[in-house]
Amino acid sequence: MEIEVSVSQRFDNFSLDVDFKSSARCIGIFGSSGSGKSLTLKLIAGINTPDKGLIKINGLTYFDSDKKINVKTQKRKVGYLFQNYALFPNMTVEQNILCAAKWNHTEKQRLLKKLITQFELAGLEKHLPNQLSGGQQQRVAFARMLSVSPNVILLDEPFSALDSFLKEKLQQDLFKKIQDFEGIVILVSHDKKEIKRFCEEVLLIENGKVKGFGKTEKIFGGREIKEMEFTHFDDKGNAVMVDVSEKDITKRSATATGKIKVGKEVMDAIDGKKIKKGDVLTVSQVAGIMGSKRTSDLIPMCHVLNLTNSQIEFELDRQKSEIHAFCTVKCSGKTGVEMEALMGVSVALLTVYDMCKAINKRMEISEIHLCSKQGGKSGDFLY
Repeated sequence: MEIEVSVSQRFDNFSLDVDFKSSARCIGIFGSSGSGKSLTLKLIAGINTPDKGLIKINGLTYFDSDKKINVKTQKRKVGYLFQNYALFPNMTVEQNILCAAKWNHTEKQRLLKKLITQFELAGLEKHLPNQLSGGQQQRVAFARMLSVSPNVILLDEPFSALDSFLKEKLQQDLFKKIQDFEGIVILVSHDKKEIKRFCEEVLLIENGKVKGFGKTEKIFGGREIKEMEFTHFDDKGNAVMVDVSEKDITKRSATATGKIKVGKEVMDAIDGKKIKKGDVLTVSQVAGIMGSKRTSDLIPMCHVLNLTNSQIEFELDRQKSEIHAFCTVKCSGKTGVEMEALMGVSVALLTVYDMCKAINKRMEISEIHLCSKQGGKSGDFLY
């Protein structure tokens, strides 16, 4: 796949001139607010029309001012994910997904079944957007984009309005789905970390002008990887706790996840609040938070940290009878909080098991892993 964009548009107080060509799978557009990032996406999608220029995607000409070609938005096979997802509030999940699909009834139903399964929306088909969580709304919007079989997906700052806890979780979910997309993805953002994590190439825009374009690591710079040394042993082989007294205090955060397969009987009991020990998810949230705060008591050589925030969130997959847990932990300190996030999600899932084991002792806890981390000498990480 290849995209070529060379366009300009004039306004009373602003001019946009963008010129780039790329065969990268994921391209970032980076710049401050008002620099022309979103306008560039709208020109590619056909929502706005350039004064002059050329837009070609995979050899197909969408716009050519010289040849007077301007393909309508509906025929450009472009998927557009807005910041607020732009779901129709009076339409159900299935209606939102299929509203742009140009197929007959049988093909639409086949497509709907495929997308509902792919984006884990089973049981939500008749729900309205205001009955969905943020993550579910995002999955519906993404399924709607794919219903038109796009060649290009345009993401217009889809995470900028979210708090950091929800942002980390939805980023993880969205970009996992993108891995299966065979076309081009263009992500607009004013968050450098976001661009560095996901984009192979980046276009820098300032006041409507291109200030740079190329490989992301070259434009933003990479981190030198130094040879690892053993840090938890002294020269005599004795175990020691790392001395962090000389390190700078920085903001750090980490998110971990895991799941427990509980079975239908347990899921029904949790939904109906029929567990005699109490509200399972609320108790497990508290337990997970407490677990993250007590990590240094349980893991050898973990430093005692003054956490500034610890959050546990659950997502229920009723079709698979699974509960997915997410733990995000933050601090301003001298060491990372990865272990605290992993401990929090582990304790939360173990508490679910403990409260429900009278109904089903065959529940399975699995896939506990770190999703992401920010801050510290080792740099950022995304699973």
